[in-house]
This record gives sequence, structure tokens and C-alpha cells, in this order.
Amino acid sequence: MTGETQTIEELAARALASYDQRPDAEGVAHLVDDLITAGNKLHAQVNQIPAAQRTERAGAALTEWAYFVESGPLGHGDHANWNHARGLARIIRAMASTLGEPQPSGAQ
Repeated sequence: MTGETQTIEELAARALASYDQRPDAEGVAHLVDDLITAGNKLHAQVNQIPAAQRTERAGAALTEWAYFVESGPLGHGDHANWNHARGLARIIRAMASTLGEPQPSGAQ
């Protein structure tokens, strides 16, 4: 798995690249797998923060993560899978920032 050898930001950057840099269908599938693996680890860590100490953003990221992983892509085809990966990447960034991982300026 490639996600384990990358930082969260590198993994997210792969998913948030411009559309002309989108991987092929197999590449997107691998990217989604890497995002889910990394995101599940982050989710467990953020979930360990007592609810009273979590920011609103952290709570929202936990809820969104559960929804995105359970529901999968909304639609069929490469474009839906690519957009799903991009959504996962944004949530991962939010969870990572909760844990104090540095974020580039302008990251959401």
C-alpha cells in the first residue's frame, strides 16, 4: 500500500490535484483505498479526543468520515470515484489538522 509511505498531506495532494492530473480508474481505486486506510487511523485518533475537547470542525470531520466511507461514491464511473477521493482527502486534512499535523496555507 502506498498510503503508509506518504504523509497525510502528500496523500491528500494526490487526490486534490487538478482534474487533468487525475489518475486512471485503477489509480483512483488505489488512491481511495489508501485514503480510507489512512483516514480510518486518523478517525480512531480523533475519536479518542473527549467530545467536550473536540472542536466543531473535528466533530464534523468524524461525522463526515463515517458518511463518506459508508456511502461510497455518489454515482457511477470514474468522475464519481474521483470526486469521492477528493471528498475523503478534504476530510482527512480536517482530521489531521485536529491532531496538529501542519497544513499548507489555504488548506481546508
